[in-house]
Amino acid sequence: MPVSEIRKGMKGYGLTIFEGTEIQKFDVEILGVLSKMGPGQDLILGRVDHEVVNHSGIIAGMSGSPVFIDGKLIGALAYSWQFAKDPVAGITPIQEMLDLERSGGSKVRGAMSPVSSASFIANMLDPKPETLQAMFEAFRPAPVASGALPVSIPVSFSNFSSDTLERFGSLFEAGGFLPVPAGSTAGGASKVENRATPFKPGDAIGAVLLQGDFSVAATGTVTHVDGNKIWAFGHPFLDMGAIDFPMATSEVIAVLPSLARSFKFSNTGEVVGALRQDRSPGILGYVGETSPMIPVKLTIEGSRGEEVYEFELARHPMLSPLLLAMVADSVVAVGQRAAGERTIVLESEIDVEGFDEPVRVRDGWAGSEARQAIPVYLAILSSYLLSNEFTDAPIHEIRVRLRHEDDLRMARIIQASVIPPADGVISPGDTIGVRALLKPFRGEAFSETFEVKVPDTASVGNAYIFVGSGRMANRLDFSLVPPNPHSLKQMVDVIERLRSSTDLTVGFYEQNDGAVSAGVYHPNLPPSVQAIVAADSTNSSSLRVKVHGPVKESRALDYIVDGAVRVDLQIRPAL
Repeated sequence: MPVSEIRKGMKGYGLTIFEGTEIQKFDVEILGVLSKMGPGQDLILGRVDHEVVNHSGIIAGMSGSPVFIDGKLIGALAYSWQFAKDPVAGITPIQEMLDLERSGGSKVRGAMSPVSSASFIANMLDPKPETLQAMFEAFRPAPVASGALPVSIPVSFSNFSSDTLERFGSLFEAGGFLPVPAGSTAGGASKVENRATPFKPGDAIGAVLLQGDFSVAATGTVTHVDGNKIWAFGHPFLDMGAIDFPMATSEVIAVLPSLARSFKFSNTGEVVGALRQDRSPGILGYVGETSPMIPVKLTIEGSRGEEVYEFELARHPMLSPLLLAMVADSVVAVGQRAAGERTIVLESEIDVEGFDEPVRVRDGWAGSEARQAIPVYLAILSSYLLSNEFTDAPIHEIRVRLRHEDDLRMARIIQASVIPPADGVISPGDTIGVRALLKPFRGEAFSETFEVKVPDTASVGNAYIFVGSGRMANRLDFSLVPPNPHSLKQMVDVIERLRSSTDLTVGFYEQNDGAVSAGVYHPNLPPSVQAIVAADSTNSSSLRVKVHGPVKESRALDYIVDGAVRVDLQIRPAL
């Protein structure tokens, strides 16, 4: 029934599930139509009448419940008003939902801009929880002109620690979602059968975001079914346009009445298809189609031995990093003490499209920052790759290994010195010794010695030796040679430039006239070439480099290394 035929006082009914899998009717009386709420958008107002709704109000999970008048579908229950005394709902007209099938776009682009390399480096060097909050800002729903908000979507979390849900729950709630405990998914995207649709209007439907040893799924209601096409929700899920999430059946366990927000408990069932569109009027999925996910294997070694968790992430540049962060946080929460001294070392391998070898990263943290840093670190890393501007969804698989110890294994650099050649003169081509003295936390000091070859091409004059942790070396090197990738390969090179905080790093640095152009670093350029690079309009993003570090040596220690020391040198001509 088109909106033009709907009048105040009309009576009809809606369909939804309050418990189990049995679809139940609820009465609806039309209060009127709010026309032109937005471009091409109307909103039908209806008062709902049912013993459950009268007690609970409009329930999170009812999004998409179809509403009929004279046996004709008019739309989906989708909006509500906070602190409303009566169960009044906004109904999205069905024609607006049907237009989803004609929505353009088939590639999943995501709802975020590419992460800049400068931001990536800054956040990797100092991973703070605030970074995740900034990443989640795009999920925050905007109210329609009348002040109506989309009926909250219950997002069911299975196997997560209560501490993790408390930490991340506020992020989801700010996005209009309601985190609730639930059972895990059954089946997987690879088990989809070509069969008749398992859905009817009023059925519960799940959008699977994560499945395996951990599971996350959002639950709403089916509005309309046409062959293998399924319309649901009546409002945006994440408002991401073209999406590619597994679509699953769902079983409602019960309704929990609440003065804040009543919601449905549910268990997500078998994956039976894929969701393809997520826009203002709702979501559209197809039974029998598949959605490839990102396999993840996360291993933690600690006082309880080795534990392995395997799961799959929905493939999306915003959601995948956040869900990976939540799982890592939960695993660390279970695997370590709630407070006290601790050291955690992270090693990760990421299989990236077009690369024969995985992208490898390693880092470590000691003390209270360990619990905070690891989920943020993984989210930043995966987001940098998934949101890249060069190719779609380049991550094929992620493997993470965490080693947790109850001791604070930290060593501070307290001194560094250079051992020159026998004649006391340092010239190009010479080999010098570099000795670092480190003091572990509550331990005896020890020394590490390196042999560093001064480059044959080293300029006569001032230079210096840097001795420091891998993290301090990262800060120095990225400040001297800022990243400016022009391809996915160069983005991977940026990642692989990162050294671990468990590395003791020694580098030789000298004055330099170089540049970064088109993502490539060119050291020691003659003045004539420098002028050409600077004048080339195609290299508008070229960057001059004043200091060059041609020699670097790193040694992995069984400690988190802290601090840095600079030792100045004078390079003299060879006799």
